[in-house]
Amino acid sequence: MDSVKLGKSDLNVSKIILGTWAIGGTMWSDYDENNSVKAIEAAIDNGVNTIDTAPAYGAGHAEVLIGSVIAGKRDKVIIASKCGLDIENGMRKNLKPEFIRYDLEQSLKRLNTDYIDLYQIHWPDSSVNIEDTVEALMKLKDEGKIKYAGLCNYTGAQLEAAVNCGGLVSLQPNYSLLERGIEKGDVPFCIEKGIGIITYGSLGAGMLTGKYREHPQFRKNDARSFFYRFFKKQYWPAVKAVVDALINISQQRGVTPGQAALAWNLAKPGISAAIVGARSAEQMLDNIGGASLVLSPDEVTELDRVSENIYS
Repeated sequence: MDSVKLGKSDLNVSKIILGTWAIGGTMWSDYDENNSVKAIEAAIDNGVNTIDTAPAYGAGHAEVLIGSVIAGKRDKVIIASKCGLDIENGMRKNLKPEFIRYDLEQSLKRLNTDYIDLYQIHWPDSSVNIEDTVEALMKLKDEGKIKYAGLCNYTGAQLEAAVNCGGLVSLQPNYSLLERGIEKGDVPFCIEKGIGIITYGSLGAGMLTGKYREHPQFRKNDARSFFYRFFKKQYWPAVKAVVDALINISQQRGVTPGQAALAWNLAKPGISAAIVGARSAEQMLDNIGGASLVLSPDEVTELDRVSENIYS
């Protein structure tokens, strides 16, 4: 699989990155640990060199699982993890320097490694000066415990303030055909500043695979019932129009709807790579196919058109 240089770092990340929220074992239905392990193995064996995780995914279990699978092949994998959600205290946001250091040490233990390639702030914490947080990350970089630092879920003025501290190389936003809010402001800013963008929610938590032909419903503790707004019933007609367009393109091209959705993501300005969850080897292999698919300008334009007014 092709790789791309992430921002101003020397990390060459695969265009498809394995996301591990769903294989943490909580907040997602139908969890199967054996299949989750096979998904990680399939990713590594088929050219995916980057795995994204966080302490919040299964209260550390996703990191433990990754650590067990990559034993003996750590040098083949770029690990991107996160800090700033206190999993021991109800996922409370905490970007104080002393907590960041503690958070990192716990992740290193779970991952069974002595460094993390890309260490990202998971969510903004307005109670802590961003300058203090970034300074703490740069100290950890100087100590060799992390190679690079980045951001997740920062936008607008918060994104600008964080990047202007210096030293950050990436942004991880929620971006897909169903969430395009970053295009007008955040993407041009990141391009100008040399910040690499790796998207999460790239398949709309499965919505863009075409597997839902009617409005789906999930348990209250399932992330799809509370985290992604496009699963709400009032948006279903507009969301279905996007899915139908993907199905139409995929049938004409002999690919899957998910592959077409990922190809759209990767074709957009400023996007370095797309994070995609997988809970089986089969899902992982399907996702990988999106990296080599190139949509025509007309196909991109059509997907742009059907996805531009979902929430208006």
